[in-house]
Amino acid sequence: MENIGLILLVALLIINYVNAPEILGFSKDNPKVKTARRLQMLFLIVAVGRFIIPLLGIDEIFSYEINDKVSVIINAIIIMYFGNLLPKLQIYKNIDTKYAWAIGDEKIWKKASKIFAYLSFVIAIGMIILSFYFDSATVTTACQFIWFAIPLLYLLLHYRNKFRAHTPK
Repeated sequence: MENIGLILLVALLIINYVNAPEILGFSKDNPKVKTARRLQMLFLIVAVGRFIIPLLGIDEIFSYEINDKVSVIINAIIIMYFGNLLPKLQIYKNIDTKYAWAIGDEKIWKKASKIFAYLSFVIAIGMIILSFYFDSATVTTACQFIWFAIPLLYLLLHYRNKFRAHTPK
């Protein structure tokens, strides 16, 4: 069943990669299309790599401790990559790359994505450092939660204040 899911995911990623200009409504040379395609390739590499590495036995070459630190570093690199990528994305109504409470507000989306970007580098470096002192799985989970929670909290507070100002008293 896992193989079928992987095949479907790879097929979907390839279809989205090929049709990115039509989905986004831009020419194929547009930087936003190139960013979306890079994102699709990253997802494809991660999905296929996660399946192939255990089959090849690569995860057994080094000790558990080394593999543990390498996985934290890979997570940190992915966090920094997405942190760098998110401010380049816009709110697209047709592909739903937005938070529900940032609907139609491009200015607040840009602020939240900048917070996300700056936070990504701090959290990624902090995650690597903390993994040497605490359990790597716990550190990774906590850092990923904080990575999403702070921008979401900012957007939620903005949304609440925005609509609270319009309610009659």
